[in-house]
Amino acid sequence: MNYTHPIIRGEKYTTVLPAGTALVLEGGGTRGFYSAGVLEAFAQAGIMFPYIIGVSAGAANALSYISGQSGRNRQIIEHYVGNHQYVSKRNLLKHGTMFGYDYIFGTVPQKHIFWDMECFESTNTRLLTGVTDCATGKPIWFEKDTLTGKFEVTRASCSVPIIGKIVRLNGLDLLDGGISAPIPIEQSIADGNAFHVIVLTRNQGYTKPPFKHKWLLKLMYRKYPNFIEAMMNRHEIYNRQLALCEQLEREGKAIIIRPQKPLVVDTTASDTAKLLALHDDGCEDGVSKLGKILRPFNN
Repeated sequence: MNYTHPIIRGEKYTTVLPAGTALVLEGGGTRGFYSAGVLEAFAQAGIMFPYIIGVSAGAANALSYISGQSGRNRQIIEHYVGNHQYVSKRNLLKHGTMFGYDYIFGTVPQKHIFWDMECFESTNTRLLTGVTDCATGKPIWFEKDTLTGKFEVTRASCSVPIIGKIVRLNGLDLLDGGISAPIPIEQSIADGNAFHVIVLTRNQGYTKPPFKHKWLLKLMYRKYPNFIEAMMNRHEIYNRQLALCEQLEREGKAIIIRPQKPLVVDTTASDTAKLLALHDDGCEDGVSKLGKILRPFNN
């Protein structure tokens, strides 16, 4: 198949960190391209984690990292995020979703920027992608081997409430994994990991405020009272998980990487220059943490 851009083949990682080391990825829409930059730093250094857990954009950006395609996420920002088919109010009015997931997970990898699924599947890491079950309001975790070239699980994890559509998969109605597990540190601990590298997409000092439009949730999701409750409690979950991350860092059990410069983009930003700068900031911050990440394993 011919692609618009030269194919970037996946490369095998030279260093896999020891078991019990986790990479924890927050979401954040296009703000999550900061995380893509951090992952680029890890890819360029040739290091892979034995365990990766992510929700929403965090899970999506991990795909190119695991497939070993250094530079692929930046290429997507440079050439496609500014296209109205990627994210726009036009999409919302025309298709009922602000993010064009058929374009993002269909057109782009199938026609424009090759995704090395073979290398992704052969990379020896456990990937958990989180989604929110609308019926229960609880997270569900999908393993790496459940992902396919159609990206159904990743689509579900990225499907932002109100500006996105419910994804029906395996008889379940699913939405954004960032609702029920916005920073999936608790699941990582439950899975037995002892050390965590946590990539956040908000500046230090951020706390999530309560959602103020319960009437809109009742209008759109009246069939899913548990999901409405999850949305109304999301700020409490986020702030609890954030506090846990910071506690673990103080105890020497985690390293947090987050934007050092004040954010100038939001969840649905499409400004190419700003998003490229955010990605490159993430790469710089990731590089700055490499020594600290590797130090315990080099002694």
